[in-house]
Amino acid sequence: MVGVQQHLPIFDVELDRNNPRIRRFVEGFEGELTDDNIQLALDIGGDDGDSGKGVTSADKLRNSILANRGIMQPIIVCRNEAGRYLCIEGNTRLFIYRQFHENGVAGDWSTIPAIVHETLAGDGIDAIRLQAHLVGPRAWDAYSKAKYQWELHFKHLMPLDRLVDLCGGDRRDVQKSINAYADMENHFRKLHQPGEFYNTQRYSGFVELQNTKVKTAIFRAGFSLDDFASWLKEKKIDGLIAIRQLPLVLGDKNARAIFLKKDIKAALDAIERPDIGADLRAASLSQLARAITEKAEKIPFIEIQRLRQNPDDDVVRYVLDALDALQNLAGEFQQRRDDVG
Repeated sequence: MVGVQQHLPIFDVELDRNNPRIRRFVEGFEGELTDDNIQLALDIGGDDGDSGKGVTSADKLRNSILANRGIMQPIIVCRNEAGRYLCIEGNTRLFIYRQFHENGVAGDWSTIPAIVHETLAGDGIDAIRLQAHLVGPRAWDAYSKAKYQWELHFKHLMPLDRLVDLCGGDRRDVQKSINAYADMENHFRKLHQPGEFYNTQRYSGFVELQNTKVKTAIFRAGFSLDDFASWLKEKKIDGLIAIRQLPLVLGDKNARAIFLKKDIKAALDAIERPDIGADLRAASLSQLARAITEKAEKIPFIEIQRLRQNPDDDVVRYVLDALDALQNLAGEFQQRRDDVG
């Protein structure tokens, strides 16, 4: 299964109507299926759940192609029965080239690098699709990505703006990754003896540490990032949700003492919380969300002024806890929507 690399005119290559990525979007389409319909489905279906919030995978691909003035990996095409080229792998990249060409984006987007197969016998097309998407090249884990970004920025002195362009993502996400890697190497690695297993999965905890609220709570309680690293290694805090609860625990003297002696689960169990009541526990998430929206919109201004003057009030604490929980939940909704896409 050997193809020849060429540069093909973008409109000489047909978008694949049987592309598995978009099939669920076009199966229910009524009427003649046009390239416009396929392009719309590709734009919707191109988001495959990257962890970077606020920038979809399709956006990242566009940004990366634009920054690099082209694609590094050619699309794969073969001739169909009518003698035209069919895009087997790389429909989204072809779609982006067409977008850039039609929108007059600076650069030459009229042709695209392609591996061309004149014929593919038997299940050749399916084999290419499976290898590209189900087997595929293995994605780097989050720690390895951050390590590489840190090295490019600090060892090879690549400007952050250029690094963001090449990654195709959001500046805040890239900066957070680099900072999390630096914190982990500076505070977590030194806790390990030579030859001791270094659990890079703990990197996610240092990403969560970049939340200003978490770092501030650690410093305000008289601790350091070395302490945070020790808590992670000793599993006093285990899981991202536990890290998000650190401000609550460290802000309560009794809970803080229990946390240092045992772990965060024991500390959370010791914190006094208002009784929710059976009715509230039985309420659905949609009912609770609607109720809190209505309550927040009707709060008297004099109460807002009181809470401004009393930042340690339980109301402020529970509202901020709810805000964190809802933001994380909303992020999960977005990530799952990207996964479906």
